[in-house]
Amino acid sequence: MASYLSKDFTSTPTNAKKFTVSMWFKLNRTNASQSLLSNTNTGGNQFSIDYRSDKKIGVIGFIGGAVTSNHETSRLLLDCTSWYHLVVAGDSTLSTSTDRLKIYINGERLTSFSSATAITQNNDYELNKEMSGTSNGWHVGINASSNQFLGVMTHVHNVDGSALAPTVFGETDSSTGGWKAILSPSYTVGTNGWFLKMENAGAMGTDSSGNGTTFTVNGDLKQSPDTPSNNFCQLDGNQSYDIGALEYAGTSLNNYNTNASGCISTQMVKNGKWYYEVKIGTDRTQANGATLGIVKNGTYASSFFKSTGSTAVAGNSSSSNGCEGISYQPMPSTPNILDTGGGGTVNYGSQASLNDIIMCAFDLDNGKIWFGKNGTWFNAPGTSNAGVPNTGANAGLSFAKGDDFWGVTVTAVSNNAGATARMLCNFGNGYFGATAVASGNADDNGVGIFEYDVPAGFYAICTKNIKDYG
Repeated sequence: MASYLSKDFTSTPTNAKKFTVSMWFKLNRTNASQSLLSNTNTGGNQFSIDYRSDKKIGVIGFIGGAVTSNHETSRLLLDCTSWYHLVVAGDSTLSTSTDRLKIYINGERLTSFSSATAITQNNDYELNKEMSGTSNGWHVGINASSNQFLGVMTHVHNVDGSALAPTVFGETDSSTGGWKAILSPSYTVGTNGWFLKMENAGAMGTDSSGNGTTFTVNGDLKQSPDTPSNNFCQLDGNQSYDIGALEYAGTSLNNYNTNASGCISTQMVKNGKWYYEVKIGTDRTQANGATLGIVKNGTYASSFFKSTGSTAVAGNSSSSNGCEGISYQPMPSTPNILDTGGGGTVNYGSQASLNDIIMCAFDLDNGKIWFGKNGTWFNAPGTSNAGVPNTGANAGLSFAKGDDFWGVTVTAVSNNAGATARMLCNFGNGYFGATAVASGNADDNGVGIFEYDVPAGFYAICTKNIKDYG
């Protein structure tokens, strides 16, 4: 189901010749056309700001189906690990055609374009106009072609009547040198302007500009704690055996055939103690080869996964060039934990079924990993001694972590062609797919929303915690 915000409107703009859009967004996939913001009607009129399938930003206007302006940047946006700040500013009154539309990424103006058709001087941009015909109005996260945005976004500003610089909305952090958001920028919003913070989970369409332009929430749109100031882990669309299998902004891995879909996380850590959860989204008779665990950085994603049922584990590769990984298989009749770095396969835990939640805690200070199910940590292999991550006792496996970075890895395997196998991850965002956790447990740093209690001293994988504990 498509998830987006929409608002039809009828007001005359302050000045349709000038506008500014500012937003922060993080990608999940880079191989699909995705609309960030559009204004459209059913008569072939449209203005759209898009992330295009060729991995570039595109800004295009139509009237009656005919293109009135079209800009596509030369710069490729490929990073699924970080947030981008995009500013698009239009002013058709300018005599220099190349200045009539300006695009900025993280405060830097982009001046190289693979295509650049400027609007005719003094013509109106269609972004803030109520277009003739049957208007569908503004849409955040989708356009008339149903190209849905697949990542996360926040602080979306639409300014009517002014073409503003990116420094109105962002600034250089004096301590890190990075580009950061100005949370309460000062500008004149204009008649048809608005500002969506998306900070209220129960009212994601609330306008904070003072204009009262409330958007309608469509589909199963969810709030995420992932923000430019605290960037959370997700599955990386650029490090996936089957990129088409990622959903829910990189927190769900799906598989629809008898090969394995595998992915690793956007963030890797070298030290510290970390926690995450995975909900089993399919019956074990369809997906007993699914895995979760951790993998050492060191090779291409296509070599992290072996696409053959029960051996679809991190670190294995059909070409024998995988890197070390530790995988737990929760759904065979005899669940097991496997260390491809030489630790072998050991029977471990109890068989999981549909909707069971598997917990994982891994300690990169001491080279230990634990798994559990539905709030109870498994006994150490071959014993009746329950795992106790916070004391370091009774690990599922001890391993030589080396001087390396490690990331989360998940595989989904469907044993029946046409059946859907799902692994629904919660890295602290508070959801398994579109379903909220039943309880809300944060780590000791007050970060994350987990189903089960996070062991003392273990943390959600995000930039705030990595800075403090990694």
